[in-house]
Amino acid sequence: MVVVVIIGLLAAASLPAYRLITLRSRAASVVNDFRTFSTVFIAYSIQNGRYPDDGDPQVVPPQVAGQLPGNFSQRSPIGGVYKWNFDTPADGVPAKAAIILQAATGNPLLDDVEQLEAIDKQMDDGNLTTGNIQLGSTNSLVFIIEK
Repeated sequence: MVVVVIIGLLAAASLPAYRLITLRSRAASVVNDFRTFSTVFIAYSIQNGRYPDDGDPQVVPPQVAGQLPGNFSQRSPIGGVYKWNFDTPADGVPAKAAIILQAATGNPLLDDVEQLEAIDKQMDDGNLTTGNIQLGSTNSLVFIIEK
């Protein structure tokens, strides 16, 4: 009985650490995706004098087809899908060019604010209302490439 109680206490003590590791891992994956995608869009802009046309969620803009990794059109590590946004408001956030991580039908975005703040801390100022990572009007995560 004592052994079972000790194992139970050890398991209970390790759960917060596991959550923190999972949170950091997911944040690092999203940060890596944002940096990889933004590099492709910025390189296209430098070479062509403009960004690719605005796109639909999970759809790679034709101008950069073959240059973006396949995970742009797949589910993100924290749920939801990626969307390229150009010359239109990015889910209520003013931006000329942005990548949006938003919920999709049957694919919700995690509404864990701590998770979103962890992403913001790794890339920006840790505040979801300022900087280049902001929370959109529908609780999407907006990564502003150019204001």
